[in-house]
Amino acid sequence: MVFSVGKPPPGNVQGSTTWTARKQRAAKPEIKLTPGPHVSLTIPMTELLYKVVKSCQAVVFVKGTRTAPQCVFSHRVLTIMNEVGVDYEVVNVLDEHHNPGLREAIKVYSHWPTIPQIYVKGEFVGGADILDEMAPSGEIKTLFQKS
Repeated sequence: MVFSVGKPPPGNVQGSTTWTARKQRAAKPEIKLTPGPHVSLTIPMTELLYKVVKSCQAVVFVKGTRTAPQCVFSHRVLTIMNEVGVDYEVVNVLDEHHNPGLREAIKVYSHWPTIPQIYVKGEFVGGADILDEMAPSGEIKTLFQKS
């Protein structure tokens, strides 16, 4: 039998918020390149890609979404970007409804055969392996600090 003696330890008092989880900011929605499947593209997908890459401070093309990546490499890249703490956009290459043909078009656009792909200030940075190499040294943050 356990008897209580004295007061509960700090943080265990009813109503204490000491050990509650931090509120996470709401996830931004992914960029959709088209309004949907019933709309004909009037410009090529490569031009849409160019506009997104050039208009965003940072954009990551992943398999899946910001909150539900569909491959381990996409998950790793999103984790690194969140750890760095920079603002970035996400485009889901598997969303054929809003981004038809994007999965292959991004590979042609970048001349890079794999996804995920990261662009910062309009420049191609690389994929998951490149970001993994840059993360420990803090090199990723310097990309955002350069003017």
